[in-house]
Amino acid sequence: MTTPHSQPVVPAQPKQDYYSFSELALFKAYTRETFRAAFGVQAPPYDPARVIKTWFDSTVDTTDPNNVALYKVISRDQRGQWGVRQMVLAASEAASVNLPGSVMYPDYSIAPTKANRAGTPVWPDSMSLESEARALLQELGLPELALNDEGRGSIMPVEYGDDRRRVWDFVFKSVSYNVGAMLNNKNRNGVGAPGRWAVSDKIEWIADPPAPTGLDDPRSPRDLPVRDLLPNEKIVTTLMGASIGRTDRMPPLTDAGGQFTEADRSMLRDILRLVSPQ
Repeated sequence: MTTPHSQPVVPAQPKQDYYSFSELALFKAYTRETFRAAFGVQAPPYDPARVIKTWFDSTVDTTDPNNVALYKVISRDQRGQWGVRQMVLAASEAASVNLPGSVMYPDYSIAPTKANRAGTPVWPDSMSLESEARALLQELGLPELALNDEGRGSIMPVEYGDDRRRVWDFVFKSVSYNVGAMLNNKNRNGVGAPGRWAVSDKIEWIADPPAPTGLDDPRSPRDLPVRDLLPNEKIVTTLMGASIGRTDRMPPLTDAGGQFTEADRSMLRDILRLVSPQ
């Protein structure tokens, strides 16, 4: 596990004749999966109050909430013309991602057991450590309740062997609750999945409703900051869309009247090289 860190890196000029705007990006773009793979931690939950943002800048100063960060991006103006423009963000926005998708919580793992009652196996999900049982009572606000090892009964007692867990339960308002079952219920959506205990006439775990994922967010994601265009680079628009073209490697562009151009052909060759198996 590493602390998520990202700083701007000026990319080298690609060797292709034409390439996408992302080749000029100063920051790496992440998905929820690649963020977890890179840093070993979950990205923060998607925030519907913000647009999707796949990059972050660890170098900005977030000590003052009024601080801002300035970047260059390639975007359209009100007339639909592509160009390199400035983007100003609050430092706190620049420093964090807002990735679509659900937060994945670790599976709740229950170790097997050799415990048995007269040779009949005991379900391991009914067992827990005493420390877990007492922590649960604290969490419920009921630390005064007595724990009972149900496996110590005189009739068919549990033979635990070297297993440190026990079949712990407690009684609340004349109802017996098994600690192992309660922990299993709390963690059924994964360890750390949000929810709360409701303690009234009975005790039950209430999981939070599914959080928004942003997978259906119709808004455009936050633009990726880019480096300045080099003297031999320009934004070109063809039938394949807008891209960066190298003026030292492409023929002069003329108005093709909607026809397939050499720029289109060159871009298709570059795409073919990317998608074809080596």
